[in-house]
Amino acid sequence: MPRLKKTEPKAVSKAKVSKVKKPASKIAAAPKVAPAKKIITKPKAKPVIIDVIEDDDDGFDDANFFSDESLAKSSFIPQAPDPEKNIDDLPAPKAEEMDAAIDVQKKFFSELVTEIKTKQGGNSPEDLEIKKRPAPKKRISLYSRLALKFLLLVGILAILVFYFSFSKLTVLVTPQVETISDTLFLRVGGDNSATSTDDAREKINGAVNEYPVEVTKIYPASGEDALGQEVTGRVTLVNNYVKDQPLVATTRLLSGDNKLFRLKTAVTIPAGGKIEAEVYADKVSPEMAINSAHFTIPGLWAGLQDKIYADSVEPFSYQTSSEKYVKASDLQLALRDVDALIMAKLKEGQSFPADSVVLYEILDSTDAKTDAQAGDKVDQFTLTVKAKVAVVVFPKQEAEKLAAAKLNLLVPDDKELSEFKAESLSYTLESYDPDTKTAAVKASFSGLMILKSNADIIDREKLVNLNASQIATYLGDYPEIGNYELKFFPTFIKKAPHLVDRIEIKIAY
Repeated sequence: MPRLKKTEPKAVSKAKVSKVKKPASKIAAAPKVAPAKKIITKPKAKPVIIDVIEDDDDGFDDANFFSDESLAKSSFIPQAPDPEKNIDDLPAPKAEEMDAAIDVQKKFFSELVTEIKTKQGGNSPEDLEIKKRPAPKKRISLYSRLALKFLLLVGILAILVFYFSFSKLTVLVTPQVETISDTLFLRVGGDNSATSTDDAREKINGAVNEYPVEVTKIYPASGEDALGQEVTGRVTLVNNYVKDQPLVATTRLLSGDNKLFRLKTAVTIPAGGKIEAEVYADKVSPEMAINSAHFTIPGLWAGLQDKIYADSVEPFSYQTSSEKYVKASDLQLALRDVDALIMAKLKEGQSFPADSVVLYEILDSTDAKTDAQAGDKVDQFTLTVKAKVAVVVFPKQEAEKLAAAKLNLLVPDDKELSEFKAESLSYTLESYDPDTKTAAVKASFSGLMILKSNADIIDREKLVNLNASQIATYLGDYPEIGNYELKFFPTFIKKAPHLVDRIEIKIAY
């Protein structure tokens, strides 16, 4: 803001000075009584208000500009009366003259300020007025900016409207096939069978009978004691002499490589004929197991050795001789097969309908005997078994219906039974009552279940504003979901919409 300098009319300033000096000069003079003077009441000076629009202090000297010397040099400013003169000699100014003087001063200062601004800016007041007017280009530029901002806001609003109105997420869920298992307890008996009223088992009609079974089987003994080693073979004895030639047991036969063998038994070779006989090595060793060879009989007269001799065609064998006996493990193995033997024997003489379930239970009165004990030196032994077997027969379809019905009760509301595996049914005969002719049967079974097509297991509100990885983490916590596919629209947006209604869950099989 420009500095305002308060100025007072010189007439007022002169009046003040005269009022201060007058009593001082008169009182300090001679004691003469001055003649009474006429006192003139002067009007008060009005303040001058100057409106300065701009203030540029460059090259403007405030101190010298408003000084008395500067004002004195100006030819168009009227000179104020000398304050040194006697104020009493001056005529009293009129009110109209004072107002006129004040107006002159206001006009002077206003013109002075205008002239200074004109000189500094190099423009006339008309030019200043033109400059103050807003340029049309700036006004057009302002309108353009406003229009661009408006269009930008409209575009952003349109994008938001499009996003909220048309963005969509479709989750295609492939349900996981789950296995469900359970057991069913049955009470099998005939129409006339006595059953307890508080029996919680499912009643199913069937037949419960008891059959006696007896079976025998021969088992080999696995125990063996080594008795020795031997090399044996067979030779053909040839007699080209005119007389029969008897040979005793242990008769020596010598091969061409000087290996000695002996006859096992006594034989007689017919004249002009040949026979076969068994021989063994005189000294047992693996080297004595020879192939085909020609043998001489050293015990005969030398003139007959070329007429009576032996030949071998097959190779001799080296082997050990042993003795069999029954081991304890042989007996245990035989007793372990008792149940299988009984069941096999029972099934040989019976036949049941193909659509029936047949269960067997061997009663505790099994009697098993062997004709040998552990350590007996025999090659084999015989096992004889006598037992009673309970046989339970009931319809397969009736049991399957009961099992499927129970599985349906176990399936949750948001799932359905997709497959019942009838072949998975397994039965166990838990007990048999010969008095009531009933049997307790346990049936184990399983099936497959999946989500219903209208199942609502996924909370869509929890998918709002989630990206693909966050959705994958959320869906991974559901064991019912085997696989899934995320379809975003538009495709470049990989984030779920902000509105729940724009999220759709579909179950595909």
